[in-house]
Amino acid sequence: MTMITDTNTLTDDLIYIEDVMDMFCGKASRNVIYAWIREKKLPAMKVGRRFVFSRKRVHTFIAKQLGTAV
Repeated sequence: MTMITDTNTLTDDLIYIEDVMDMFCGKASRNVIYAWIREKKLPAMKVGRRFVFSRKRVHTFIAKQLGTAV
């Protein structure tokens, strides 16, 4: 069983839709990101009324979009 001893490690990876928009340098609107969530292309979790994303998964998604995924 793995224990998480540093809670910052877990929370550092969580970002909001505004951060995702920044990662796309303004080339993806909020509506486009919501569409990707609905289409299950971009993984997200709903926390309260907001979506939360894993920074690593967003980086992977961007790499796939650009065709640079390993």
